[in-house]
Amino acid sequence: RGHPMRVSRYARQIAQAMRLDDETVRQIELGGQLHDIGKIGVREDVLNKPGRLTPEEYEHIMTHPLLGWRILEPLMSDVPVALNIVRWHHERVDGQGVPDRLLGDKIPIEARIVAVADAIDAMMSGRAYRGEEMQLEDALAELRSNCDTQFDRIVVDAALRAIAAGDLLLEPRGAVVTRPVSLSNV
Repeated sequence: RGHPMRVSRYARQIAQAMRLDDETVRQIELGGQLHDIGKIGVREDVLNKPGRLTPEEYEHIMTHPLLGWRILEPLMSDVPVALNIVRWHHERVDGQGVPDRLLGDKIPIEARIVAVADAIDAMMSGRAYRGEEMQLEDALAELRSNCDTQFDRIVVDAALRAIAAGDLLLEPRGAVVTRPVSLSNV
């Protein structure tokens, strides 16, 4: 439960920093809450596996965006922005993502925002199959180094500005950051 709520909050704060309209921000927040719903179709032994995933296990876990979209699409036609997030939050700006290998701005901005929010939380939380969480500065440096390949530079820049201004409060290891983070080393 914690991960989707944090992703939702981070995505909302990034969208607000980008000055998106209120309705879009509302749907981004909803999409952030639902982005991983397709993981209900992922085997528990893969989700909870200690250590690195095999290529087959990784391929299996990456079916969750399309599965989630298929579950929600008939129920949520009135919130297309949220549906876009569920389907395309694992697309990459270099076209190497899933499920549709969209390139650059063919990926809806809302999905690009949630991709950054999701990555921030994943890096700072640690995962059973990936290892320990990163320090905040290391996670932000990782975002920067993956601009224009995995992440949209405009979204990353907005997230970094929001963090520096104290508008995006992150929760490393469960503690809310209550002060702006120095980005001088990022």
